[in-house]
Amino acid sequence: MSYRNRTLSEKKRIYKKLGLVITAILVVCIALAIALRPTKGNASHNASGTQAVEGMIEVDGVKYVPKKNIETYLFMGIDNMGKVQKVTDYEGAGRCDVVMLMVRDLTDGTYKTLSIDRNTIVEQDTLDPDGTYVATSPAQLALAHENGDGMEISCENVVKAVSNFLGGQKIDGYAAVNMGAIGTINNLAGGVTVTIEDDFSKVDKTMKQGETITLTDEQAVHFIHDRFDVGDESNTQRMKRQEVYKAGLKDNLAAKCSEDNTYPLTIYDALGDYMVTDISSQKFSKLALLVLKEKDAGAVSIAGTETVDDLGFVEVEPDADSLQQAIVELFYKEYN
Repeated sequence: MSYRNRTLSEKKRIYKKLGLVITAILVVCIALAIALRPTKGNASHNASGTQAVEGMIEVDGVKYVPKKNIETYLFMGIDNMGKVQKVTDYEGAGRCDVVMLMVRDLTDGTYKTLSIDRNTIVEQDTLDPDGTYVATSPAQLALAHENGDGMEISCENVVKAVSNFLGGQKIDGYAAVNMGAIGTINNLAGGVTVTIEDDFSKVDKTMKQGETITLTDEQAVHFIHDRFDVGDESNTQRMKRQEVYKAGLKDNLAAKCSEDNTYPLTIYDALGDYMVTDISSQKFSKLALLVLKEKDAGAVSIAGTETVDDLGFVEVEPDADSLQQAIVELFYKEYN
């Protein structure tokens, strides 16, 4: 069995036995990190006479500088149907099946979102449940949350992995919600209306392919969470469904909040038992109301090559150019 396919417990034993030998980071990842690293230092002039400013990068002959007035938040959907609780072993923390980044541009009142495939191979830390560092190695992003205590340590490990994946970009806050809260969210939104494009006949015969329905709380769980026995069983197709649901959810919640601007606090309180976050209730409420009012500038995506190993595990290797383009679009602006 290859290293990548070993369980986290097996990885831990290997590292303990070898005296915590740190796995070398792949050369290609180092090269990519160096290529995306902003230029440091004070303003200067290069040989062509163009002024170079702190953080400037150049892509395909075009110079970019970091956006100054942005906020970045990471949202995670954890594959755990129960309420959040601190765990003492690897199996109870749950994997992050949904990883979505929201970048607000306060300058023009817009925001963009980036959904990262859970199967994307990223450099991440292997930790004991108490947070003790064991090693760093490439693995599916979904596993980053499984390292840790199922609470803040796990969330911060995902934040670190995503930040590093995106060239060291700062993430201002996070919220991780267990999938067990889907029914609660759907209920708060009054049910979300979607068109059923995948075959759900094996999990719920009431969700008929081709029909447009308003999802019950139970149907919402199938629509957002289920992958096996649904359509082609791919995470790619599940992510498409999640985007569809997100759009309908936003519309419904926007209507609720327009009627009652304290409704975000109702949502925050309702999610309490299922959520781990470093965002305060007041900040959450303000952020929700602002996002509902601000212009959605669209979704950004990262292309990748999907492969299946001998054991049937799916791995997505991100395309370097696509990753760089996403980083530039989210965090940089063209230098004038």
